[in-house]
Amino acid sequence: MRGRGERKGAGLKAKLDKLVLPLLVLGGLLTLVGVVWAFTVSPLVKGAMLSEPAIIAGQQITTKLLFSQKIFYLHVPVAVASSAVMAVACWHAVRFLMTGERAHDTRSRTGMQVTLVFVLATMISGVLWTRLDWNVWWTWEPRLTTYFILMLLVMGYFVLRNAMEDPERQARFSAVFAIVAFIDAPISFMITRLVPSSIHPVVFRTDSGLPPLMLVPFLLGMFGMLMVCFAVYRLAVRVNEDALELDELKALLEEQDAAAQRAAADDALSRLQARGAAVAGGADGAACAGGDAAGVEAVGADEHDVPAAAPSHEGVSLSHTDSSAKEA
Repeated sequence: MRGRGERKGAGLKAKLDKLVLPLLVLGGLLTLVGVVWAFTVSPLVKGAMLSEPAIIAGQQITTKLLFSQKIFYLHVPVAVASSAVMAVACWHAVRFLMTGERAHDTRSRTGMQVTLVFVLATMISGVLWTRLDWNVWWTWEPRLTTYFILMLLVMGYFVLRNAMEDPERQARFSAVFAIVAFIDAPISFMITRLVPSSIHPVVFRTDSGLPPLMLVPFLLGMFGMLMVCFAVYRLAVRVNEDALELDELKALLEEQDAAAQRAAADDALSRLQARGAAVAGGADGAACAGGDAAGVEAVGADEHDVPAAAPSHEGVSLSHTDSSAKEA
């Protein structure tokens, strides 16, 4: 069963990887068409109330027709994509805490990396709109403040991750932090509805009633940006998984090299010990042989040093005495 599940997962992964390039190209084209359409065909959006009525093109109006609102055709899809990919990162963080599989940690980390890119793009486009519409670069408005906190949380995720060296603790603490950080995403989305004093426009409303010339480019940009986000995420996952596999292969090769070096060192040490034992045994044998030869030589020397038996003078003296007696 496990092998079948792994093969099924590998097949799904291969299919998703095949969609990366088509989705990236199609999403980029849809986003481009939506933005061009919004800035060239779509009518201007009614903005803030004027201090006094004004005559524009022969018509009396009480609100600004703001060209700066065109940024929302790009700003909103990017913001939605950042929340979507952060939700994916949070899901894999939960799965990692449940299963402990490194693959979920890699996908969660990849999701946070892509989230950081789209969060920064959202902040840049939002600041441009703020400058053009409100004539300020920044204001501590509830939506901007909560999204700014979200950006800091995403950055803090990588600070926390790089602050720990142990891979297991790094993955576990990062997963918990990713889940906590994601809580701010729905808060940032709902804050304009929860806080009446918020001056940030509410984009998704049931009574928006966008005309087709505004709705079509908005939807094109939305679906196109989601496709681009998904393609970038899958591409980043593949890169990170390949890098992780490469690191594992390097660690395995280093371990094998270390084992081979230890085996070679042990073999050399064994040969050296055997040679030393042989040399020591030869020296002992030579010493024993030398001792035996010295003993033989000493015995020979003792035999040569014994004096020869002196002739018996007593017998001679008796003979001489006998002959002298006879003569007398």
